[in-house]
Amino acid sequence: IQSDMPPWMICLYKKFSDTTIGFNIKLFLMRLIIHTHTIFKPFARYWLTPIIHMCNQMFEKSSEGLNTFLIDTIVILLSWNSIAIPSELDRTSVQRLLEYLFLNCTHKNSLVMKSNLDLIKKLIESWNERIYTPTLIIYKLISDQDIKSKQNAIGLSLIGILLANNILPYNDIKDLTEDKFNEALLKNMKNSFRNIYAAAAEVVGMLLNHSSQAIQDTYVTCIYSLQKHYPEIVDKTIMNKLMFGLKKLYGDFKMECLESMITNITEFDSAYLELKAAGILDILIHK
Repeated sequence: IQSDMPPWMICLYKKFSDTTIGFNIKLFLMRLIIHTHTIFKPFARYWLTPIIHMCNQMFEKSSEGLNTFLIDTIVILLSWNSIAIPSELDRTSVQRLLEYLFLNCTHKNSLVMKSNLDLIKKLIESWNERIYTPTLIIYKLISDQDIKSKQNAIGLSLIGILLANNILPYNDIKDLTEDKFNEALLKNMKNSFRNIYAAAAEVVGMLLNHSSQAIQDTYVTCIYSLQKHYPEIVDKTIMNKLMFGLKKLYGDFKMECLESMITNITEFDSAYLELKAAGILDILIHK
């Protein structure tokens, strides 16, 4: 399958992919690849899989977390993006790598942390098709209850990166409801530090914008979940969207839409007339 590689590279590839070869030998070979990466680039489709596996092994074996060798390796992989991205078969390995990066992104040096975030951003942009959100990790990274802590900054930044690439931060997983996830996100808007509550407000705005561009049902459910913990979110713009969509909704979605409007309905002029125009009387008659 690697017949288009030169013979010497095939030999290296077999050694690098051999699970019985010592890990230190693979590290040595990886250093060679880093220094001569342009030679290996045309054959990226072969090398991506074993190198991603090696990155995951490095995280497992090292206590350093995201060290410079790992960063150099991942940068090389991403520089091959125009030639190849990981295959569908690599999805699990890519996800593990993303999870390791999320867990090891934080650093006491703000410049290093920004650099780590930039690396994650580039990876998500490059391998978007192979990525889904590690929701539980994100949840833990935004759940510090101390309003005088900046601990949640990294989690909010990661949500922003995901949403900028049209990846929702919540996946339906066991033991964590979307409502609980959104509650943790919204609590950050009560943080004492401006950079935390401003970041939280920004990602909530991105989340709502993303949902409003998707199907109407998704938007209504998102607003319904958010307003339970932060009623002020239903401003005039959102109220108008909910009223406009009311006639098109059915069942639970219609009830969620109406409940979302209740909290701040008295703040809006001509609320009754607008609801009447939106078909509220028909809804009540058929209820």
